[in-house]
Amino acid sequence: MDLTPDALLDGPRGRRLLEFAMASERRADPSSTVLSGAVHQAATALEPEGEHRGRLVSRWPVFGSSVRVLSSAVGPKEVSRVLDATNLAEPTEDLLRFVLGDVAAFARYWQEPEGEDHLAASAELRGAALRVAHHLLESPQTTWWNQDVRLMDQACVQWPDIPGYDQSSEPARVLSDWRAEQQALELRARRDRPEDPRASYGGFWWSRPPENLRRSTARFSDHAPAVLYFFEDSFGWETAHTRRLWVSGVPSVYEIRTAQDWAVLCERFPLEVTAEKRHDWFRTTGRAGKWVIPDWEAVSKVYDGVHLSIAGYLRSAGRAIPVAADTASVIAGWNPGETWWFTAETSLGPEVTHWQLDEESLHWREVASCAGDELPPAG
Repeated sequence: MDLTPDALLDGPRGRRLLEFAMASERRADPSSTVLSGAVHQAATALEPEGEHRGRLVSRWPVFGSSVRVLSSAVGPKEVSRVLDATNLAEPTEDLLRFVLGDVAAFARYWQEPEGEDHLAASAELRGAALRVAHHLLESPQTTWWNQDVRLMDQACVQWPDIPGYDQSSEPARVLSDWRAEQQALELRARRDRPEDPRASYGGFWWSRPPENLRRSTARFSDHAPAVLYFFEDSFGWETAHTRRLWVSGVPSVYEIRTAQDWAVLCERFPLEVTAEKRHDWFRTTGRAGKWVIPDWEAVSKVYDGVHLSIAGYLRSAGRAIPVAADTASVIAGWNPGETWWFTAETSLGPEVTHWQLDEESLHWREVASCAGDELPPAG
């Protein structure tokens, strides 16, 4: 299914491509803050209140909270007017990687949406935001957002302190252990946590496959894997190591291009996680009810991997996705364009490439080695 401007703005992450317009303003004039200042003021007035967020809340009711307005001077209508007057930059690969990096970095699935999320979702901003969406999707630089996994151009990243390409020598065992752990977590949450979704509890909010599986992304023209820039809830790493990934034969990869693709996966392979995730996912979606995620062990019996395209991420991540009349799910904790592998029929290229974050340009640069950073085993 093609990614349309309307579909792009249906997703919480897609709507945050408002960042592109602000980046355009900075590219044209680094000293200009007309749009960014208006967005900041309007978003601050829409910021939710409570234990999990800042001090101010939306003037619209947010998940039953009381509301008050910081200022009536700048609101969505004013932001829309300024956005319409903003000249949009050419969507280059360089600019888009930073914009999408911000879109992923601002994802929060354990708390209420930010003021910027409420602003981007406002009806007053829709028309101006559609202009930005049209501009982006008309560019050849965004055609890969809707592509299936590029099997001949995959790379795995090893960060300094979390599992990476040295994982998944036994994916079947990893998946079996994960399934048992999920069942134990759900049973404990049913016993220990209240059913009121407004209660101040939290758990494991992500719905991705188990982290000890191998995962990969496509690369930019400078061979930097996309995940160096697109990483949700990053720990601020400044070094990384990468290797090419090869998959034997013709793997069967489940493609998540739309929310419906995710719903179908959950319907075919459901694993209930209501007690474990109800509090986090209520805060982030406002929905109370039964929750499921895909049973990744069961999925692995049918598919060799699962790929969340950039388009699938932008239009679907962070939403309450209906699965059945009383059941929903959330795509949470995924990095845009990432593929997770359930098969042992993967191999890593022998060459290790080292990357260092340039603190001034925020580009990842290929380097001969990363001083002071311990490289995991290559096998």
